[in-house]
Formats: sequence, structure tokens, C-alpha cells
Amino acid sequence: MMTSTDICNLALSYLAKGRIISMTQETEEARQCAMHYDHCRRLLLRSYRWGFSRRTEKLALSASTVPGWEFVYGYPSNCLSVRFVFEEEGASRREFDRDEYEIAVVEGVKVLCSNVENAWCEYTEDVVEVSKMSEEFVEALARYLAASMAMVITGNAEMMNTNYQLMQHALMQAQTEDAREREHTPIWPTKYAEVRFG
Repeated sequence: MMTSTDICNLALSYLAKGRIISMTQETEEARQCAMHYDHCRRLLLRSYRWGFSRRTEKLALSASTVPGWEFVYGYPSNCLSVRFVFEEEGASRREFDRDEYEIAVVEGVKVLCSNVENAWCEYTEDVVEVSKMSEEFVEALARYLAASMAMVITGNAEMMNTNYQLMQHALMQAQTEDAREREHTPIWPTKYAEVRFG
């Protein structure tokens, strides 16, 4: 089973560098992996609505109040990015009938503001376990990590640029494969569309 250290070693191999045993080693390669790994992982997770990191849960009402909003909810734990806030009855249409929401901080606590009563939320989870990630996402993450570490470890700008370009290609492939695992029935948003195409 692949681990975060394995992804680091994959990135190091793209930089023609040796392996590490762990990110706690006293080597420059291990220090750079420890510095960049989680940051790169979170950035890529936030960049897209990945199937493997998509979570849906009912929001817990908060005692806080925020002017301009009827309801204030606790921010979901382990959430990297809120995608949708919706009523339970409208779950299947949440991508088309988008309800407004706002993230705020009240007395040092992050909250989610909405005018939806008894709201549910779809969000991107901060997935740490490599076994949950798709193979294509792992490839994009390894390339992103390699690009992020390249200048410090190799001093080679061309190697940095090459890995960044390969990351973008891998990311596009990962998004394509992820999208293939979802299927939507078109929902025409207006009466005109229903008459025109119905």
C-alpha cells in the first residue's frame, strides 16, 4: 500500500535523487519533502471536486449570529473547501439551484452562514490516506512536489518547469478520469429551455 513517503520518493525519482526512509530524516531531501508535501496535497485537493474526497453531511447550527444571514452553522471538521450548501429535498439539484453561503470567522471560530434552514453541505475533505486517492491524483501530486522542491534540491530551473508542466498534464488526466465516474441527467434551468429542448 502506497504511503506519503512513497509519493515523496516518486517525486525525488523525477528529480533524479535518492530515496528517503521517512520525512523525519536529517537530509535535505527529507526536509524539503516534509516542508512541501502537505501544502501541495491540500492545494491539489482544493483545486477540484474530487470524488474520493467528496463528503456530504448535515450542518450543525451555531449559537453565533452574523448580520445579513438567517442561519449560522459550524464549519465542517476536516473540510478544505465547501462546494455546495443545500436543503435535503434539493440535494439532487444542488449543482443547478445553488444556494448562497459565506464563510466567516466569529470570535476566532470559523462558521458557515446561509439562509437555508436545516442545511446540508457538500465539501472537499482533507484526505490524508494515500489509499483513498486515485492513481492519477497521486501522479499529479508527485509531479507537483517535484516541481516545488526542484530548485532547492537540484538548482535546475528547467527540471522545475518540466515537472510543473507534467503536473498540469497529470492533473487534467486525473480530473478527466474522476469526471467519468459521475453521470448527470441534464436539468434545464428555465421554462424556455424546457419548451425549446423538451
